[in-house]
Amino acid sequence: MAKKKNYEEAALAPVAEINITPMVDVMLVLLIIFMVTSPLMMSQLPVTLPKASSTPSENPKEPTVVEIDAGGNYFITADQLPRFQVTPEQLQPELLKLSAIDPDQLVFVQGDAKIDYGRVVDLIGLVSASGFSKVSLKSAKLSGGAEGGIVPVP
Repeated sequence: MAKKKNYEEAALAPVAEINITPMVDVMLVLLIIFMVTSPLMMSQLPVTLPKASSTPSENPKEPTVVEIDAGGNYFITADQLPRFQVTPEQLQPELLKLSAIDPDQLVFVQGDAKIDYGRVVDLIGLVSASGFSKVSLKSAKLSGGAEGGIVPVP
């Protein structure tokens, strides 16, 4: 009889396992409901798109290019100006003049391959500090390498 009492106590003891089967069933039902109703909701949204009133500009503005060559000389090529050389002291005042005209102008920074990376980073910082918000690096395309100028890293 003692065994029977132990059996009854074991049957009434709480089970310390989580039964996830009902939760999975509920989730699958919800998934099916959302899969069925989402296409119906998307087709019922009437959207009237606005018409474009302006025509695209035929002469997009050329980006400004700020270069540093292997000798440490700085050059600026702007939209309506030819390429001209500036001294390091004249560089920021010239950039400030150009940013006063159009601060949203795209500026490419181009550095010679032989120049230290730190000098190119300093040039990027100088261009950004001059008031330009769109600053990017410009590089030459690879000759013969991978398509698009991207070389896979081994």
